Amino acid sequence: MRLPPAEIVRDEAPPDDLLLVVRGGRNSLSDAHLERATTDTWERYRFFGVSVFGAPDDDLGSLSQREAAIRRRVEVRVARVGVLRSDGFEVVPTFSNPAHFSVVMAEASATTFDQLRACFSAPLPNPGYEADR
Repeated sequence: MRLPPAEIVRDEAPPDDLLLVVRGGRNSLSDAHLERATTDTWERYRFFGVSVFGAPDDDLGSLSQREAAIRRRVEVRVARVGVLRSDGFEVVPTFSNPAHFSVVMAEASATTFDQLRACFSAPLPNPGYEADR
């Protein structure tokens, strides 16, 4: 598995119990979306990954207020860091936003996408939803 380049990685490890919210809402784990996301990440940074945001204390409302990418989603899908790790994915703190992480996968394939989807919940109502401002 190829990890993100050092220049975009923060020096912290997310705890196994951290709740993560996938960035794109209800359809963000479709094969089409995952293929676009992993292709873009590979072309820009040379690893296969998707963006997620951490919700400390499971506070989706506060996360939504801070992150427009989450706030504008009527529904969200969530997973625990430990669940992703136990299924073979890496969760790496990336970029300067302290809430942003990348779920890193060994390859961008339908099998891997199925495995990733199985780690996340079904779509849930976003308690912090607000229409675009």
